[in-house]
Amino acid sequence: MANADVIVIQGSNMAEAHPVGFQWVMEAKRRGAKVFHVDPRFTRTSAVADAYLPIRAGTDIALLGGVVRYILDNELDFREYVLAYTNAATIVSEQFSDTEDGDGFFSGFDPETGSYVQDSWQYEGHEGSSGSGHTAQERDSAAGLAHESHGAQVSGQTQRDETLQHPRCVYQILKRHFARYTPEMVERVCGIPKEQFLELAQAWTRNSGRERTGMLIYSVGWTQHSVGVQYIRTGAIIQLLLGNMGRPGGGVMALRGHASIQGSTDIPTLFNLLPGYLPMPHHASHPSFGEWVDSIRHPGQKGFWGNAESFAASLLKAYWGDAATAENDYCYGYLPRMTGDHGTYQQVLDMIDGKVKGY
Repeated sequence: MANADVIVIQGSNMAEAHPVGFQWVMEAKRRGAKVFHVDPRFTRTSAVADAYLPIRAGTDIALLGGVVRYILDNELDFREYVLAYTNAATIVSEQFSDTEDGDGFFSGFDPETGSYVQDSWQYEGHEGSSGSGHTAQERDSAAGLAHESHGAQVSGQTQRDETLQHPRCVYQILKRHFARYTPEMVERVCGIPKEQFLELAQAWTRNSGRERTGMLIYSVGWTQHSVGVQYIRTGAIIQLLLGNMGRPGGGVMALRGHASIQGSTDIPTLFNLLPGYLPMPHHASHPSFGEWVDSIRHPGQKGFWGNAESFAASLLKAYWGDAATAENDYCYGYLPRMTGDHGTYQQVLDMIDGKVKGY
């Protein structure tokens, strides 16, 4: 953080909620970094920022979309980085269609389950693999976390256009999708004057390239929205386009409270995770130890999650000791299984529907 040339803090009162970390924001500021604070409230973080942008609660997606549009329209992306380290040049299936062509839905929407069949979202030639299929069960059991640390597998080579001109390359799809987020729309939706928005966009894009980096910082002011995932993904798109990921002073700094948010995954108290971030098995999809392990590690995939069998066996042996052996699948049969969404939010909805008799 101390190495950043610009710092954008959104959805966080970092000065008060994370004061020990905030010293490095001040260190960067002493070095000449410009600090922006985007928040509905004026707080102690706003007071020491170079620029404070008051925003209507829940409209962050429009502001971020405006920054993405500003980068793409003016070709301010760090092109060398984008071609080398992102999927911007990769060509997406011709079956994919954006929301304009589908009455507000992307291609593959299933109205019965309210979820997507993702075959059309894949790269050209990989429609039947690499994380495709129906997402209803994954959504209900939060099994999307199976891809959390390593992403869905892509088998074989993908088609690319290094000029970024192919209409179905990721870069051009992004450009079309974010075309709607004009400075005027940002002003109308977020309540941020156009001039203030452009000051932020210019500072963020100026601090990009080989010699300069910018950092994005968010906290629960983002994550606790129903569309918080979209905020975070869009922030990541900005940082990738500007080449700010994996470099000193760059990245996306996710601030959280260790007693609650981080702790709930580490202990773990979330319904869909076991210790070590191992996803809970699903009763229908993972009847055997081997099938459960393969859903975590994706056979043939590189990376540390390739050791998922060791992680899983170690956990089960910690539970059942000497009784857990390779011959009996380490007592996998005793491990509880998920049958759907057992999260607190769904429980409350079930209470409203009269499905929960006591709590």
